[in-house]
Amino acid sequence: MASGLPSNIKSRFPDANVTWLVESPYASLVETHPAIDNVIVWPRQHWRSLWKGRQYWQLFSAIRRFINTLRIQQFDIAIDAQGLLKSALFTWLSGAKQRIGFVSKERSHWLLTESVVKPLSPQISSEYRHLGQWLGATDYSLTLGILPEDIDYVNSLLQQHSIPTDYIAVAPFTTRPQKHWPVEHWKALLTSIASEGKSIVVLGGPAERLLAADLVNGIANCYVLAGELSMRQSAAAILLSRGLIGVDTGLTHMGTALLTNTIALFGSTIPYTQTDSSRTQVLFEAKPCSPCKRRPSCNQHFDCMKDLLPERVFEKVKQWNVHENMSR
Repeated sequence: MASGLPSNIKSRFPDANVTWLVESPYASLVETHPAIDNVIVWPRQHWRSLWKGRQYWQLFSAIRRFINTLRIQQFDIAIDAQGLLKSALFTWLSGAKQRIGFVSKERSHWLLTESVVKPLSPQISSEYRHLGQWLGATDYSLTLGILPEDIDYVNSLLQQHSIPTDYIAVAPFTTRPQKHWPVEHWKALLTSIASEGKSIVVLGGPAERLLAADLVNGIANCYVLAGELSMRQSAAAILLSRGLIGVDTGLTHMGTALLTNTIALFGSTIPYTQTDSSRTQVLFEAKPCSPCKRRPSCNQHFDCMKDLLPERVFEKVKQWNVHENMSR
């Protein structure tokens, strides 16, 4: 959702050299962004392995080299777009004299020179738009740099697995239990879609491959590509699909960015209800306790997600066919 910020910055400062600091699993998605000039990878997993292995001197040396990599760039401005202590720390370590970011509960803004309050807005990427506006920029659009070879790879994989090209993609996996849609709901929805002869592709990471296989077990026309695609290739798979159904996860937001038919199933987190895409439909059952964010108060009942019934989602999926027929 921050992918519009680099272009936003360059609309205000056309000659700026924009570097994005990103964790290693997501570097491939960022490095092809048309408004990014340089990518610095934070090897978080490597640092963690050194710490667990008690290789403290090697960890110290790795951190020192990383700080040197930051400071040699001589950044004028560092922007903390996350509002977290770790991200604000990196802006401080960068040596930039002007450090901009959000006021946060973690008090990370103490490491900044200028801080702004996150806006209370239902619009997608509202906080990142707000940063751009603070810098004097106005134009904002989500941007993903998918390459032709990403499209070619996905097409070859579809052919290899004999997957019809008019498939529906689903992104059922995410990090926190309060963002999950019940497995029985997913199974009911996938069964309904498959009963109409539609093909389904399950997306996700390597750690979710077995979960994906279990999810589609016994359901016809389902194919698991979880773990077989990079982040950028996953974006290509979404772009090529008839539509995407997903929970609050990066893949779902990609569907909106790519103007793909997208159904977003939101609960406790509800990151937005309004998007720039007329093809995205946000389904959300408001409760007196929502949004609870990271502090669920429902004793893990998660009624906000349970009450999003598969029948309702399936009706939205069937509307894609209506719109496609009308556009012909």
